[in-house]
Amino acid sequence: MNQLLVIEDDPGIQESLVDFFGAREWLVQAAGDAAAANAALADGSFHMVLLDLRLPDGSGLDILRAMRKRGDRTPVIVLTAHGEVDQRVLGLQLGADDYVVKPFSVHELDARIQAVQRRTEQPAASVQLGDTEVDLQGHRAMRGNKEFRLLPKEVELLTHLLQHRGQACSRDDLLRAVWGYDATPTTRTVDTHVFQLRKKIERDPTAPRLLQTVHGVGYRLAPE
Repeated sequence: MNQLLVIEDDPGIQESLVDFFGAREWLVQAAGDAAAANAALADGSFHMVLLDLRLPDGSGLDILRAMRKRGDRTPVIVLTAHGEVDQRVLGLQLGADDYVVKPFSVHELDARIQAVQRRTEQPAASVQLGDTEVDLQGHRAMRGNKEFRLLPKEVELLTHLLQHRGQACSRDDLLRAVWGYDATPTTRTVDTHVFQLRKKIERDPTAPRLLQTVHGVGYRLAPE
């Protein structure tokens, strides 16, 4: 059974989340402050964390920062109030996977949890793309007798596209999923990494058949 940690100091919200997700076969544990949250994270292993940013004895951002610093990659959805735009942005930069704004629908939150779970599922360690074999764990691509080293962000980008194979992924989505921040009008980060990745997995990078451009949207990995 999947385990969910709800970090929320409002008793009403906490109770509704525990009841709702408990009825959906989650094993739910709740924490009402930072001290209880840190203790739970130290003692347990969770599949998802719902994290309120405003806690009576500290900041949810500090909890998130500590999780990522010690290598805890548990998916985190932050719960924020209206007007906390800067806090949401900082949460994404620190490694949050998504956010919802209070007041929210538990059904919307449930849908967001399912979306995060789909994004964070790990594909096979090795995958065949056309005539290129990609070793995601080994960070390399092999085509014939030629080996290409893959940079960490190239592996993350390719992993995200594999998880959404056949679907168009916008540049904004890719920035959030791979780099952890929102788009700026002049950013070319995604395009640059796609250009470099194509040189390693495509037989002809100038006429890509695998990592396709979706004009006006972003990119997709061709269906199998």
